[in-house]
Amino acid sequence: MKENMKKILLTTIIMLVIYSCRSNTELNMERGEYFYQIGKLEQATLEYNKVVGHYSNRSKLSYESTQILANAHHNLAVIWFKRGYQSNDEIEKMSYLGIANMEAKRSYYLQPKDVYKETWDKIQKAMKQ
Repeated sequence: MKENMKKILLTTIIMLVIYSCRSNTELNMERGEYFYQIGKLEQATLEYNKVVGHYSNRSKLSYESTQILANAHHNLAVIWFKRGYQSNDEIEKMSYLGIANMEAKRSYYLQPKDVYKETWDKIQKAMKQ
């Protein structure tokens, strides 16, 4: 019985250590996704901007860091695109779409994924309308 308790305790401690070792950028990404899902776009934007700011002064990024950064830019593009569509003010709408376009372009240049290109294309199409 004591042996089982020790194993359970050890397993729990190992899981806690592994979970707590995640980087701040990963936590910022998760918080950003959470805020986006519940419709708090401003808070989501702040979280994604923290990720972008974290990597802004680094000239060489690992593959994983590049993926995280590209995803943060893509998520920002989606948020600004959504905000542009929600705006009734034409000037504000074009401003938001311009920011969305810039973020989508950055995500695609960092990591040329089809989904990033599709988002960028949708934004460009919306800017022409």
